[in-house]
Amino acid sequence: MSSLILTIRESVRYRGRSGHYSWIAHRLSGLAILGFLVLHVWDTANAHFYPELYAWSIALFKHPLFAMGEIGVMAAVLYHAFNGIRITILDFKPEWWKYQKRSATIVWVLFAAVFVPIGLYMLVEFVGRCSGLGAACWEIPRVSDFTG
Repeated sequence: MSSLILTIRESVRYRGRSGHYSWIAHRLSGLAILGFLVLHVWDTANAHFYPELYAWSIALFKHPLFAMGEIGVMAAVLYHAFNGIRITILDFKPEWWKYQKRSATIVWVLFAAVFVPIGLYMLVEFVGRCSGLGAACWEIPRVSDFTG
């Protein structure tokens, strides 16, 4: 455990350049994607093994916090994909590593250019869906409502 704490402390303390920040963002986006996939597999498995829990989780996933999480997962997928392509290109052309700062900047600009319109669209759709429901949009469903 102390090794994990040391790694986290030194990662935050280290004043790296674009490569270090890209590394941190790539790892965090990968963890976000992994978290989504674990939740998705668990939820989908419940559809077969425990349908009441599946119905409850589908109702829970309509909560506004999960809508914000969907936007975050979209951001994680886009950044992770763009940065992964950058890393792959640089691995196949090692002489291009000298352009790491420029390539990292290109990834961030490309990410912003693609994510901002998609994120705004997702946010507008969420607000439109939730505004008609009023306060009911923020209610958290109870498991007992689905277990009969």
